[in-house]
Amino acid sequence: MSAAALVCCLVVAGLGPVPSAGAATPEEIKVVAKDLVCLCSSCNRESLATCTCTEFAVPERETIGAALDAGKTGEEIIADYVSRYGQMVLASPPPEGYKLLAWIAPITALILGVALVRAVLLKWRRDHPQPQPVPAATGSPEYNQRLQQELRDFDAE
Repeated sequence: MSAAALVCCLVVAGLGPVPSAGAATPEEIKVVAKDLVCLCSSCNRESLATCTCTEFAVPERETIGAALDAGKTGEEIIADYVSRYGQMVLASPPPEGYKLLAWIAPITALILGVALVRAVLLKWRRDHPQPQPVPAATGSPEYNQRLQQELRDFDAE
């Protein structure tokens, strides 16, 4: 089988030509850029993957694409940005040292809040018991007979 026939079979089978490994796709760039924030003064620390400002985000995404084309990994590119701009360029703080508190505090607050609400509801339930149903009054047979007669008279009217 000739090479042209093999390529034709692969294209027909849906396997098509493989894109060149040297060119970074916009999706690959955004995978790396989502972990970084834009440092321009016009946006509010938006993700570098979605920011549209032309003074920082667009050129930096192009720089990330060039680094990916040069064969750098995403971790290496992020490490370069951290060494150049400091940890303020990261979209989320690394879970280490006192910055671990930024990861633990919300979960702890949620758990404590749920426990507090549960305790308040249990105390409220204990302090305000549900009313017990009042048993039906069982009067004397004469009283029940009179009540039935008055109800029949009332319905007759």
